Amino acid sequence: MYLIGITGPIASGKTSVAKLYREMGAYLLDADKIGHQLLQTPAIKKKVVEQFGKEILNDKGKIDRETLGPIVFEKKENLNKLNDIIEKPLTSKLRDKIIELEESGFPGIVAVDAALLPKWDLVNAMDMIVLVEAPRWQRMNRLVRQLGYPQEEAERRIEAQEHIFKKFHPKRSIVVKNNGDFVELHTNAMKIWLKIKELAREKAQK
Repeated sequence: MYLIGITGPIASGKTSVAKLYREMGAYLLDADKIGHQLLQTPAIKKKVVEQFGKEILNDKGKIDRETLGPIVFEKKENLNKLNDIIEKPLTSKLRDKIIELEESGFPGIVAVDAALLPKWDLVNAMDMIVLVEAPRWQRMNRLVRQLGYPQEEAERRIEAQEHIFKKFHPKRSIVVKNNGDFVELHTNAMKIWLKIKELAREKAQK
């Protein structure tokens, strides 16, 4: 088994790369998806509601992420509070799944798609880090024009992660540049995928 971490700041294109690698045969562990599922579990939902109020619940009594998001990114301490609640169960879930795949003898490439991977101890378990990079102005453009975020909220979301990646320089890493359109990203990501497959074969032969 060859374990890669796919990470990058918000709107960098990391999820597009992760989906591409899943299409190419990687087993994808989507940290966002798992985190969203955990938010609805009784114990975690209770903590989040206690922290941010019942107004984050929808008509069905579930956490409404569209309501929670602006609250969380309004202040750095709010984001830290949410991360304090969700980080341990999320990383434990990811680690358990990785161990399960390893013990089952999974022979392929496992990809962990996680923006906050650089902050987690789990990063040390990766055979390789795929770091997706895009200029700040381009990420801002995607958030505002393509995803419809208000300008101020987009800036807050970008700023919330800037410090993570400024200090993140892993030794075992490959950078995917996303400075153009999706076709260019696809081409760059596929070049990296071929390299990853080669490294995975080398590991399997040891």
